[in-house]
Amino acid sequence: MQSSILTPANSPATSTSGWKARTQARTSRPCGSPHSCGSPTRMLPTNAVAGVGVQGPATTSASSVSLNGRGSPTSTSYNGRAASPSPRPTNAPLQILVRAAKEARVTSTAAPADSFEISSRLAAAQSWPGLQVLALQYQGRLDQRSVVAVLQRAAQLALATRAAPSSAEQYACARFLESMAMSCAALIPSMGPPTVAAVLGTLGALADNGLVPLRQVPYMVVVLVQALILASLPQLHNYNGPQLAYVMRGCALLSPSGLPEVWLDEWQSVTTGTLLAAMSPDALDAVMASLQALYVTQNWTPQDRWMNELLQAVEKQLGAYDGERLKQLALVLADLELRPNNGWFGAFKHAFDRRVSAAEVEARDVAGVLYAMTKLEVSFA
Repeated sequence: MQSSILTPANSPATSTSGWKARTQARTSRPCGSPHSCGSPTRMLPTNAVAGVGVQGPATTSASSVSLNGRGSPTSTSYNGRAASPSPRPTNAPLQILVRAAKEARVTSTAAPADSFEISSRLAAAQSWPGLQVLALQYQGRLDQRSVVAVLQRAAQLALATRAAPSSAEQYACARFLESMAMSCAALIPSMGPPTVAAVLGTLGALADNGLVPLRQVPYMVVVLVQALILASLPQLHNYNGPQLAYVMRGCALLSPSGLPEVWLDEWQSVTTGTLLAAMSPDALDAVMASLQALYVTQNWTPQDRWMNELLQAVEKQLGAYDGERLKQLALVLADLELRPNNGWFGAFKHAFDRRVSAAEVEARDVAGVLYAMTKLEVSFA
């Protein structure tokens, strides 16, 4: 049976508001038992701690919050049934978004644009300026399905250009997303889990491709993400595994001030080991990228038992990882200052050596893996 790294005495405290980042440093612990994923070693954090710039509802009292099997707070329990906490009646970021849309004369009473017309325009849009013009022309006239379609076209355009985006492309993408935020203002209250997941998922894909740098996220896009965070809080238990992964990535990569801890605790509670084990390599990459961003912005990491389950899920998928993914995984672990035990690294090395032997790893990927192993103080001869 695996032992937890953290004990009740040194577990990081949650603020009374539930929206502050965990800031208590975690000290190193011995590696886990051999022949299993074991408890990862947390190296001494050296990064600065950032505050959370979002204000929201207070958490429930300590007596109404229980700990789940992984040692993290579960969803608020009603009549013995786990359910997500009830949101405040007022969504402050949404109010800001609605007010901005009103000032921009984006009316929600305009007739929705024809979906066939939108589809034909999207097929012809082959550049960021083209998408930007489309978003401006139909601002406030897109229904939920059209919003998702436009954002997915943007994600496809981002994938088509593998090279690092230019500053002009980043600027056009930022203006495009600002227009889309105005269109979403009146739609958020009626959005269900699939739509919220699709919007946040595509936003995260754009950020992951370098089109929206974390420190340059437009203000209205930050407000849009904050409004979606609050809208998703009571719905997280209805999301499936991939949706949880991509929603987390969208929230983490587009929130320069970090995420509210009440949302993070709820997300961790509903993202069970079973869901993690069923995730694809791409979804697991999204989770790892999210943890990397959250560690940088607010020094937040999940409970160690939950992290063990994530590493076990990743270990089972290592055979499907190519050289670039293996490099990125190693760099994320190094940035998280998280060192799994020797058994896990043995599986990683086996997958990496197999790719190297097949000449499927670029020189820069080899250099990245070796750098990460050196930073983690792991022998990788």
